[in-house]
Amino acid sequence: MDEVGYGPQLGPLVVCAVAAEGPLPKGVTIADSKKVFSQAKGVGTLEPAVLGFLQAGTFTELLERLSASLPAHPWYAAPLTLPRAEPLAGLAGAWVRVVDPDEFNAATRERNKSDFLFDIAADLIGRIRGRHPGPVRFLVGKHGGRNRYLPKIQQQVSPTVMVLEESRTRSAYQLPDATVEFLMDAEDRHELVALASMVGKYVRECAMLLFNDWWAGHCEGLKRTAGYGPDARRFYRQIDPARKKLRLPRESVLRLR
Repeated sequence: MDEVGYGPQLGPLVVCAVAAEGPLPKGVTIADSKKVFSQAKGVGTLEPAVLGFLQAGTFTELLERLSASLPAHPWYAAPLTLPRAEPLAGLAGAWVRVVDPDEFNAATRERNKSDFLFDIAADLIGRIRGRHPGPVRFLVGKHGGRNRYLPKIQQQVSPTVMVLEESRTRSAYQLPDATVEFLMDAEDRHELVALASMVGKYVRECAMLLFNDWWAGHCEGLKRTAGYGPDARRFYRQIDPARKKLRLPRESVLRLR
């Protein structure tokens, strides 16, 4: 399991989980999405793996394969066709959670962002445990450098849990039917976490494509954004007059934390 889009000001946070019962097939690039993808190269670098494992002709079909849906915002209404990729076998399941700024803002108004991220992870863990009787080994990228997860696991995942290790690089816990490990640099340490990061990144980039296209239709000459840092602030300043005219709440577009 991994997250993509935890830090930007625009666009969704995407948390993805993928499951397999053995090694993934060779011959396709699977690595941390930050190493595979760049804005200059585009999403084509992600598609052989993402669309190979998750055959889908449209973005809507891809989200259905991931048991997910997009928030009901106008920028997500347009259809988006996806290219064909050679089929790949090996996944036992894949899940995604897409969180847009309005939900993110409401959830983090009075609490830490990493707490909200854990809530999403706990929900995905619960969904997977319900579908797969176990034993299941969960590998999760660490949340904001946190080392101790025991109280939250007891509250939101399973009251029966034993600590196996809590350190800077690995926090591991034993449940009756599973182990849960939070790992530093998890994308570099396990191919499934890397694939989760690639799927999450692809979903976010598709969402950002629709977001950029919609706002470009309302703001002439608008330059696209990836949603991060000074460029996100530039983009928001440019769309703000149109946002007000369209009577869209600021919180539905811009993350406030």
